[in-house]
Amino acid sequence: MNTPDNKVLLGRVVLISGAGGGLGSVAAKACAEAGACVVLLDKAVHRLEKLHDEIVASGFTQPAIYPLDLEKATEDGYAELAEILDGQFGVLHGLLHSAADTGILGPLADIKAAHWGRLLQVNLSAAHGLTRALLPLLHRAGDASLIFTSNSSARLGKAYWGAYGVANIALEGMARMWAEELAGAGCVRVNVLVPGPVNSPSRRKTHPGELPGENPSPATLADRYVYLLGPASQGINGQIIEGPG
Repeated sequence: MNTPDNKVLLGRVVLISGAGGGLGSVAAKACAEAGACVVLLDKAVHRLEKLHDEIVASGFTQPAIYPLDLEKATEDGYAELAEILDGQFGVLHGLLHSAADTGILGPLADIKAAHWGRLLQVNLSAAHGLTRALLPLLHRAGDASLIFTSNSSARLGKAYWGAYGVANIALEGMARMWAEELAGAGCVRVNVLVPGPVNSPSRRKTHPGELPGENPSPATLADRYVYLLGPASQGINGQIIEGPG
């Protein structure tokens, strides 16, 4: 069966963490418009419900909602998610890690243990836990795409990016490891997306001096998300991919 050009993700199941955020919601809408059944994961239930209703109102496949607070998520919680997805879909074609928490930026010397641990959990450890639990479903797809999201500023290891910056640096290293470890089987490709400066809530928080219209809209990333999560990106593995901005 021929798939219309605008439905390149038809029949595919994609999970997006941080789906209620500025970038996650863009990715979710873009994937739904491209025909995917999207699993929306976030701790903010009201945001998930709003996004769910917007996708349904647009006439796209009804998404699934899975509330999960990554700060408090456990190995058992990840396993439960995997079991539910296995029972409902039996497969996962894409996993986009879009959840992020910048916390309070500042000198490393000022970061207390609790704040450090929380940010590493949300921005790094949760991505490992989700990936590990969902890997069997990704393998089952045969051509799955696993995408980690990094930050164009935090990833450079510059001063005052704190635990969030450390997490981004480590996240890219972990992504490279996943890419090499999974390359042999050829079933799951792993890449890092660096959206670049876009007018997202997190960007406005970390760069308060920028004017609202100074950077492009997060919606400019829509095509990039669909491309990376779809079959067109087969063969691309272990890459750092910049956003269109």
